[in-house]
Amino acid sequence: MACFAPSRPLASSRAIIRLALLLSLLAVFSFKAQAAENTLVFYADKQVSDTLWQPLFSAIQNDLAKEDYGLSDRTPQLMRSNEVFPGEEFGRVIEVKLLGRCDVPQQAYRPLKPGPLGWVLRVHGEIQPYIYVDCTRMAQVLDPTTLGMSNEQRSRAMSQAISHVLVHEWIHITTQNSGHTEHGISEAQLTAATLVAEPRTTQAPIDNTQNSVADER
Repeated sequence: MACFAPSRPLASSRAIIRLALLLSLLAVFSFKAQAAENTLVFYADKQVSDTLWQPLFSAIQNDLAKEDYGLSDRTPQLMRSNEVFPGEEFGRVIEVKLLGRCDVPQQAYRPLKPGPLGWVLRVHGEIQPYIYVDCTRMAQVLDPTTLGMSNEQRSRAMSQAISHVLVHEWIHITTQNSGHTEHGISEAQLTAATLVAEPRTTQAPIDNTQNSVADER
């Protein structure tokens, strides 16, 4: 069988196509790197249902888009830990650990001991990029507020509450400041009503007459 070398125009066309594909891939990777300044990687206990993630990620994205929390990155990449592949590179990574079931089942009233819903860690004077959210305690806090709600509404309330606690702790990490403000998301004592509140374009003063539900360690 005879073999013929491709003509120069054909070889040139193939080279141009390959170059165009390479440039397109580089552009996509460059766009992703620029778009996602921060990546939040979520870790959860085994009992957490897969139905948690879509409403939770939507709540976080909606919160950051509508509220001005002073964070430079309002469009972070949100990922579950099992979506991270070996060798995959990111810009700045913040790990978020969800403790407990992270739903709000109907439950009998139990006295709530003082303690935080979320916290960060300080090592050698520096606040580390790790956020912990205690969903078990949060379910107890939200139970009176979510009485009479449908399952979908209760799921939305939990997602919104996790989002608010996450933002509260993220601000500590970004600013490297463990202090709190008198009002707003950085207030030391967030109320249950504030935790489940839908995001607004501006923040109003928060009623702090209810139980303390968010703090740091």
